[in-house]
Amino acid sequence: MSTFLLTWSPDKWGYENLQEYLDARKSEEFVQRWSSGRTKKIPIGSRVFLTKQGKGNKGIFGSGHVTKEPAEEPHFNEEQLKLGKKALFVMVNFDQLYDPQSEIPITHSELQAFDSKVWDSQSSGITIPEETASKLEQLWLERTGAVEISYADEVPKDNSLKEGAAKKIWVNAYERNPDARERCIRKWGLNCVVCNFHFEQCYGHLGKRYIHVHHLKPLAEIQKEYEVNPEEDLRPVCPNCHSMLHRNKNSVLSIEELQTLVNMYSR
Repeated sequence: MSTFLLTWSPDKWGYENLQEYLDARKSEEFVQRWSSGRTKKIPIGSRVFLTKQGKGNKGIFGSGHVTKEPAEEPHFNEEQLKLGKKALFVMVNFDQLYDPQSEIPITHSELQAFDSKVWDSQSSGITIPEETASKLEQLWLERTGAVEISYADEVPKDNSLKEGAAKKIWVNAYERNPDARERCIRKWGLNCVVCNFHFEQCYGHLGKRYIHVHHLKPLAEIQKEYEVNPEEDLRPVCPNCHSMLHRNKNSVLSIEELQTLVNMYSR
């Protein structure tokens, strides 16, 4: 799968336009069009990263996958549009999209360490070399909290597992699903709901947006697949508290029960 860089410059396409995209992302309308520059061939399924250019802080603030190859449509720039100009656009299913005025998960200087030639392009549609894309993807997953991490109630993926255990994995996937995690974090924040620990405040940029997500309903009590509501069914917890919630193999502690223990013994 190829990886491409899409760009946003506030001077060419104002923040008020981007704001519409940010609002749409909040309402879960994820698929939006974006300029592909002069690039006419970006296959469906291609990975894309969105970077801010221009003045102020620069860097990657969005990611997604292409759902429709480049096609000509009326130009995004008002002056060019008045002249009857057109531009190439791809349709992108954005899985992550941050407000670049307040948060840029990967800065321009960090990108330079991966590759000094890619990131200063003023036009979308630049191919990111495979080795560079791999490093970028890993750092992006870590910074956005979507990286796969071990959970206290992890069930191994084994073809010999019976149906009941397989269903536990299905539910567990919601704890690692980027969209479910993002909705949970958007609702409850990045502090552990048990002990209030915050990774970035303790570890700086290394801990940015890192947190486990805990499923409130014990997996053993779930008899069949059901639709998880990330805002209601998931909570952000640090790895220590997550392990303690599942410390007793026979029953899972509630958030309130563990909070009581923390308050009792942390004095």
